[in-house]
Amino acid sequence: MKVTLSGKEFTLRCDMRALANAKRESGIDIGKLEEDAIQIGSLVYYMAQSGAKYSDVPFNYDLDDFLGLIDMADVEAMTTALVALLGGGQSQKKAKASC
Repeated sequence: MKVTLSGKEFTLRCDMRALANAKRESGIDIGKLEEDAIQIGSLVYYMAQSGAKYSDVPFNYDLDDFLGLIDMADVEAMTTALVALLGGGQSQKKAKASC
């Protein structure tokens, strides 16, 4: 899944690396994910980081720089991408667990 933030395209990958890094480095528990813009942006960061690694593409952003790329106009596209990656049309609780 690809998402464009501030004109830059990122490939998102929801894998165990992304989820483990999100939990270890930012305390994000996928089972308790809330509608917090910072948590969501941070989770997208870890998925973009994993997507770049998987695709063998350089990823030269730290979390703060990545969050700076997210404009409020990007939130809808970012949220849509996350919903698709976390289980699509399932209920939100089931979608969280399906990743």
